[in-house]
Amino acid sequence: MHFYESTLIDTVDGFQCKSYASEHPEGHVIVKPKYIPKEAISGEGLKYRFLFEKCLVRFNLFAKKEKVLNYLSQFRKRFPDYIYNCPLHNNWFFVVPKDRIKKVHDGRKGLQEFLGVPKKDLDEYLTLVRELVELLMESGVDSGNLGITHSTLLGNYTLGKSDIDIIIYGKENGWKILDFLKTAKHEKLKWKTDEEWAEYYKEHKTSESSHFTEEEYVKHMKRKRYEGMFGGTVFTLFTTEEPEETWFKWGEERYEPVGLATVRGKVIDHYNSHVRPGFYELEDAKLIEGDHEMPKLEEGIPIKRVVTYSIPFVQQALTGEFLRACGLLELVIPNEGERYYRVVVGYFDAYTNERREKEYVKAEVE
Repeated sequence: MHFYESTLIDTVDGFQCKSYASEHPEGHVIVKPKYIPKEAISGEGLKYRFLFEKCLVRFNLFAKKEKVLNYLSQFRKRFPDYIYNCPLHNNWFFVVPKDRIKKVHDGRKGLQEFLGVPKKDLDEYLTLVRELVELLMESGVDSGNLGITHSTLLGNYTLGKSDIDIIIYGKENGWKILDFLKTAKHEKLKWKTDEEWAEYYKEHKTSESSHFTEEEYVKHMKRKRYEGMFGGTVFTLFTTEEPEETWFKWGEERYEPVGLATVRGKVIDHYNSHVRPGFYELEDAKLIEGDHEMPKLEEGIPIKRVVTYSIPFVQQALTGEFLRACGLLELVIPNEGERYYRVVVGYFDAYTNERREKEYVKAEVE
């Protein structure tokens, strides 16, 4: 089942969720819960927000592990229908069952409504949104293939604090805009300098960045164009797949988890690395030593892909570069075709076990 990634969903139980993929099991949408009513879950260690006339707990997978485990334990007991134990993956996902959906916030339709507002009636924040959309359209992507999401779409933004979040519909459109932004000029468009990325690295040490030296982190981040500043406001671009261009179809293969693994290989195709989940196609990939026991592979079966659900690791490596990654090694068994191995980074379960501190994707950038 196709459902656009990065789409906001309200549920009949008062949740607000964000879709976390474009391919989904029949009858369900894979999501990340964003806000949960206070009375439903005790959010100790998490932040509270007042939105939609309610006191809500802001779900955060990056909170301390014990807090996440406590939250998840409550969630499983109270709302078991929102956990999908997938027989194809031998793993679980947060989901919204289709019959629990109250409203879908259509980012593409929302942008068209927004563009109908006369410019003279826009406040300072919305004026920035309008100017940014107009800049992105200079890439050749029209407004019908763009959308707005999060607080921009819902109208609960705060000038000076809220990001501008834009959805790009279609992988080719995504690359067209990302490539355009490499050379685009606008008085309000700004990217972090090497010095600013270095300072960010020092101040925001995370489990993702801990596997990088300061120099490595700066080299990776400065060449990405999915997050920047426009008029002093942070903007983020999310590319989502159209129904006919998803790189896998649910049910066409199954996955057997093997164990934690670190691999190194040459990237031969990075085209699908700007969506979620995205992947890097590899050749001559091998297991390498890590701070864990190396799993055993079946002889003659290649390691072909590194898959990421984690936003920090999209657009992380380019075709021709060597890539290192640590994550869950899986044996992929297609309904048709030959078996192969892949490494997956960013499954939900990784935030509650040892993989949380160990997973990464990095290119060997000169």
